[in-house]
Amino acid sequence: MRGSLKLFTVFGIPVDINPTWLIAVAIITWSLSTTAYPSFFGFWSTTQYWIAGAITTLLLFTSVLAHELGHSLVALSQGLKVRGITLLLFGGVSKIQGEASRPRNEFFIAFAGPAVSLIIGIVLIGWWINFGPIYKNEVTLLKGVVFFTGWMNILVAGFNLLPGYPMDGGRVLRSAVWGFTGDSGRATKVAYVVGRVVFYALIGWGVWQVLTGDIVGGIWIVMIGWFLMSSARSEIQGERAKQASDSLTSIDKIDHLGFGVDAATRPMPPIIESTWSVEQMTLQDLPENPLASMPVGRQGELVGFIVRQDLDIVPAERKGHVSVGDLMNPNSLQIISKNDSMREALWSMDRHKVNQLVVMDTDFVIGIVTREDIVRTLLQFRATTDRVDSAGDETSI
Repeated sequence: MRGSLKLFTVFGIPVDINPTWLIAVAIITWSLSTTAYPSFFGFWSTTQYWIAGAITTLLLFTSVLAHELGHSLVALSQGLKVRGITLLLFGGVSKIQGEASRPRNEFFIAFAGPAVSLIIGIVLIGWWINFGPIYKNEVTLLKGVVFFTGWMNILVAGFNLLPGYPMDGGRVLRSAVWGFTGDSGRATKVAYVVGRVVFYALIGWGVWQVLTGDIVGGIWIVMIGWFLMSSARSEIQGERAKQASDSLTSIDKIDHLGFGVDAATRPMPPIIESTWSVEQMTLQDLPENPLASMPVGRQGELVGFIVRQDLDIVPAERKGHVSVGDLMNPNSLQIISKNDSMREALWSMDRHKVNQLVVMDTDFVIGIVTREDIVRTLLQFRATTDRVDSAGDETSI
């Protein structure tokens, strides 16, 4: 994730943190130190509460890292590639390249994370039950941290198994529907619909918490629900784009991929100034598609592209401080000649891992082309070809 800071590598998997992680550390530490620990162990000092809160928060994120490693290591065992793990505001994410080829594989990858959290939680709570204090006033700082870390891991496992796509539970549900129907597309739709119900319920619960007095906890729950719903929307958009791209295999038989890329080129959208903040961008007319490409310029010169999804992941409290230039990937500016084929354009996008190319006519920019533009153009070509073939058949009759 752009803007993240690399920490270290585990089993060959890079681990980094997003700046939003610091917000989560502050909020969770404050919540544990001022509310959770005092309500359980009222005989500790204020210093002990804050030490326990800070240690528990760091252990929680260590557990989240173990959770994500569970996903990543199982994915590697299934032959998939893992580009890294990022710790961020609402936990962590494993950047797994490719998709499981069978429902069973997806189930194992999805369930591995919660299984790791559950094992950590059971081990720590088991230790507490066997070696913990008999009386409440005998609870030391270390024992209190073990108790809370254990229960929080169990809660993380349970929360992640909620059937809300793209959470782990949603992917488990998707794998079950996929295995039952044999249709991965239908499985994604079912998991997405169920996930929307779960996330609306989560947001509703957060609002109820705010109305009943737990303002900080309620707002946190609403933010999590909203973040997960946005992630689900982005996932489904990506799935649709992939399905459209998959149709290129059959379209290629007509050999339209050899046509010039200028046939799919469209005019350059308005250029966004790199110094604009994300907050300023929200006042603009943004495209509905989270994967739509938007050109970024510096003093009128085109320097790269961002997608709307990049703007959506910035927390509300940072939108006024993060600029478009901070989010932009410098490698996103790639060019192609209008005389090159659409096949070459797709190869170039795959090679540079971008969703768009700037189309040039000698030294002049004539527009941009995206994967979606190529798919749409090829489908139009095929429809035209089908109509011509149909007309020819009718004539021969």
